[in-house]
Amino acid sequence: MDVFDPLPDQWHSADQQLMFALTVPVEADLFYPQWRDPAVAHQLGMTPPANVNDVRTMLAYYIGNAQAGSAARYTVRHGQTVIGICGFNDIDRADSRVEIGYEILPAYQHRGWGSALVAAMVDQAWQALDLNRVGAGVLPANTVSLAVLRHNGFTTEGTLRQFTRIGDTVYDLVMCSKVRALDK
Repeated sequence: MDVFDPLPDQWHSADQQLMFALTVPVEADLFYPQWRDPAVAHQLGMTPPANVNDVRTMLAYYIGNAQAGSAARYTVRHGQTVIGICGFNDIDRADSRVEIGYEILPAYQHRGWGSALVAAMVDQAWQALDLNRVGAGVLPANTVSLAVLRHNGFTTEGTLRQFTRIGDTVYDLVMCSKVRALDK
């Protein structure tokens, strides 16, 4: 892929269990109920959106980024059921790297979907996007997400101290990665 190639509109996990489709603004109603919860928003590294229109605006922004090939949010389905959302953030083709983010909806948590989703994202980054490094930044208190990354062979590289601001507070961020050239 070239630097400005758009990201795919949709793709499937290798086992065809999960389908990923670009999240569109009309899907804001699916995610707003969780994102307005301060605890969930905190784990996602954001302040809770004030209303569903704020979520629509954010999702529209990511559609533009997907068209430019720099970032994207994907709604994740198992069959016809939406189980979560994930994203490729800050795609850097020159340095062959990307950061990922993901959220499993509460009704589908603790069932292995997080691990399956991350495995599919790594495969997509390595194969279709032809990137070498997949990174993830996680708040230290998010032990479930850290366990999902470890389960998928990510290496904990360290903690960036006072790295990310959520609201008025600055937090540490644990950096994890999986590198195609090293971690197959």
